Amino acid sequence: MKLPDRVTICEVGTRDGFQIEPDFIPTELKVEVVTLLAEAGMPRIEVTSFVHPKVVPQLRDAEEVMAKIRRRPGTRYAALVPNDKGAVRAVDAGVDAIHTVVSASESHNLANVNMTIAESIQKLTAVMRVAERARVPVGCGISTSFGCPFEGDVPLPHLESVVRRLVDIGARAVGLADTTGMANPRQVGRVFDVLIGRFPGVEWTLHTHDTRAMAIPNILAAMECGVTHFDSSVGGLGGCPFAPGASGNVCSEDLVHCLDAMGVETGIDLDKLIAASRRVQAIVERTLPGQIVKAGKATRRYPLPDGVAARLPGRMTSDSQNAAGSRLGTGHPAIAPASRPPLQ
Repeated sequence: MKLPDRVTICEVGTRDGFQIEPDFIPTELKVEVVTLLAEAGMPRIEVTSFVHPKVVPQLRDAEEVMAKIRRRPGTRYAALVPNDKGAVRAVDAGVDAIHTVVSASESHNLANVNMTIAESIQKLTAVMRVAERARVPVGCGISTSFGCPFEGDVPLPHLESVVRRLVDIGARAVGLADTTGMANPRQVGRVFDVLIGRFPGVEWTLHTHDTRAMAIPNILAAMECGVTHFDSSVGGLGGCPFAPGASGNVCSEDLVHCLDAMGVETGIDLDKLIAASRRVQAIVERTLPGQIVKAGKATRRYPLPDGVAARLPGRMTSDSQNAAGSRLGTGHPAIAPASRPPLQ
């Protein structure tokens, strides 16, 4: 498998995740989570969204959050905006980058932002001008790039035409989003192979949802194509209002664990990220989809069943096993196995 030596992850949980929570999360807690993520070494964080409070009431404190976060050198703090008014608010709040979104499917775009694709592109043109004047970089996301929950398949030529229109208005960073988890690795590879060749110089990002447990396989397929930017969400927060039962974004700590295991650098401290995920679970008061928080890292060790240690060379003791588990795991104590019958 041909993989890059390093990738850049953008944490979107405080925006994509918190916006869909049923209860408003207090500003102070949002700021705390952003701080924990930055302290874990997250290089990019999509902090919030500058949308009308009536549309997304959970993020009505966008300015206040941006004002209260402690900026960590090395972390880029971004926000999503729907139009030029939102872009002006974001610039005034001091964002380091602006993110925008348009759908590859007409029906999804109408359902999501009540505009046609052409109308959205027109709005985004105004956003680009605001960002240009402020010298703030813009990343343009394309929802439903790999499939639409209303229309099904999104033809590649149609997706390419949307990318073309974004590039024509000045986009230099484009993200493809698997909004409802419809993509598969072969499809992801095929799409990026074509688009990377057609649009040289574009910084590509893949935004995945783990609805059908395909997020990390799709990310690996994109990495093989040379993509090195990925969105993820702490704990796997998020979802999609147009796909009942859809889970959130790929879990940040699960993705970082996978990349660490393969020797791909992220610059992120996995133990601190796991601690941040546990804190988020406490804030939202429910168990999140992430697996590493539950299982621990792959280096975690468990005690041997009774009678096995004495038969091994070197005769490992229970104390040495527990010490190894503490050193190599995630702070979990080694767990004694339940008594069980012999495996058949």
